[in-house]
Amino acid sequence: MRTIYTLIAALLILSSVACSNGVPDADYVIISTPYGDMRVLLYDDTPAHKQNFLKLAYEGKYDSLLFHRVIRDFMIQGGDPNSLHAAKNAELGDGEIGTAIDAEIAYPKHIHKRGALAAARKPDSANPEKKSSGSQFYIVQGQRFSPDVLDQIEAKRNTRIKNEIFYKIQPYYQDSLKYYQDNGMSEELMDLQLRIMEKVTEMAEDKGLFTIPEEVREVYMTEGGTPHLDGDYTVFGEVVEGLDVIDSIAQVMTDMRDRPTKDIRMSIRVEE
Repeated sequence: MRTIYTLIAALLILSSVACSNGVPDADYVIISTPYGDMRVLLYDDTPAHKQNFLKLAYEGKYDSLLFHRVIRDFMIQGGDPNSLHAAKNAELGDGEIGTAIDAEIAYPKHIHKRGALAAARKPDSANPEKKSSGSQFYIVQGQRFSPDVLDQIEAKRNTRIKNEIFYKIQPYYQDSLKYYQDNGMSEELMDLQLRIMEKVTEMAEDKGLFTIPEEVREVYMTEGGTPHLDGDYTVFGEVVEGLDVIDSIAQVMTDMRDRPTKDIRMSIRVEE
């Protein structure tokens, strides 16, 4: 009998430790809205984002916050603590709870398919490491894409990658380019430009060009999503029940800042 009591006591201690750090052991959360509930699975292989989301939900930090940014056929966004008591004309989107989270981007395993839960973040210019917001998140509504449009997204992304590399290495060739141009040396100028572009392509291929695998293309063609965000934002969960709630919220009237004209508040609880 003593052994049983000892085991129970040990389990209670472990349970109290788990709760003391504010991160309950769970895989699902329920996001409640005036339009219904969404049951969301949180991914195990994005542990920092999962634990942070569970902690905020467990502590009630999301309760009564707004979905402050809604764009039809794209996504619905919330989690700004400034939205709790925000006036109707207040600009939202800069509020944070806690600090930024290191990126856990797992593309192409986790993609921006319909229902994907992902972390909002500051733009690359201020956040080259793609760190996630400490509290703001978005849920993808998206739309379906044709093969041609997916090809265009892929090409546009790779052009961006090459441009970023070009602007990094271009200063090393600036003097030679200017000299050839100023002295009318068109053949030398063209030859150097070609060599620079070959170098850019080589470096881009070494870095890894962006591709949309066939299985991912199939998802975007049939289920829909927002493929242009893949690889840039951390996807850390997905809606497994209540996809229609996303559609309902996405249809509401919004102002020039994409904020719903009628407040849409949320509450999030951990499913234990």
